[in-house]
Amino acid sequence: MARILDPQGTLMDTLVQSGRIELRRARLQFEQADGTPFTAIDGVDLTIEPGEFVSVIGPSGCGKSTVLNVLAGFSKLDEGTATLDGAAIEKPGPERGVVFQQYSLFPWMTVRRNVEFGLRMKRMPVSKRETIARGLLGIAGLLAFENHYPDQLSGGMKQRVGIVRALAASPRVLLMDEPFGALDAQTRAVMQEVLTNMWQRLRTSVLFITHDIDEAVFLSDRIYVMTARPGRIKCVVPVNLPRPRTPEITASPEYVALVQRLRSLIRAESLQAMGGELAAGLAGIGMDVGPAGVEELF
Repeated sequence: MARILDPQGTLMDTLVQSGRIELRRARLQFEQADGTPFTAIDGVDLTIEPGEFVSVIGPSGCGKSTVLNVLAGFSKLDEGTATLDGAAIEKPGPERGVVFQQYSLFPWMTVRRNVEFGLRMKRMPVSKRETIARGLLGIAGLLAFENHYPDQLSGGMKQRVGIVRALAASPRVLLMDEPFGALDAQTRAVMQEVLTNMWQRLRTSVLFITHDIDEAVFLSDRIYVMTARPGRIKCVVPVNLPRPRTPEITASPEYVALVQRLRSLIRAESLQAMGGELAAGLAGIGMDVGPAGVEELF
């Protein structure tokens, strides 16, 4: 059972029946500057059940954002299939909301006008779109700022507006690519709590791309761990922590154990992605720097 906004902007209970994402044997190549191809993802299988919060983590350059771009319809697979509720994903569409690290708000529009933008494009009546926008802003704790402009907001508030704007169009899936990556640690922690609270009320299916292992554990139902390039699925880790999630859960033995397990998995892939020289360097090369400094080493 989940809670969503009805057309009048009222929260109501409903069964989540749509928003199932499937990637099967997904493979995608890009062409490098010198004309040679490289494989970004290869043989990726991924599933998001309706109303589920799924994160994807992995070393830099492993293809996490490529997976999201395929599901958003921005990139087309060379092999395999990508579907939403059984229908092939071939191009961008309003049933898939996308939130990037950049805020991408219209600076000349107020907060509420930004949220209403997609609804206005649908030619929704003014009163209905205002009700929906104000209802979502209330859930996000932003109703008091509905008449402010983006340059009057903090970074965390801007990102909340971006999330609300994506949700206002009632997408079946919300695709999020490092949405909190530009925020400071304190703001990021608050935003994680805000997001999980919003998700629990709306239960939109979410694919969340992140480098932050703690963030993935705090937010997710399941976590996909990707290998170094070419990106493949190394393992799928369930997160069986109780909801609602609060900051106190980060001190629990179960949370700490999950974070440690994932860090070990990612470290191995990161070392592989960066090459053997880094591994040798981390092991130490038995040199001491003397009075002459680094110069005497080489």
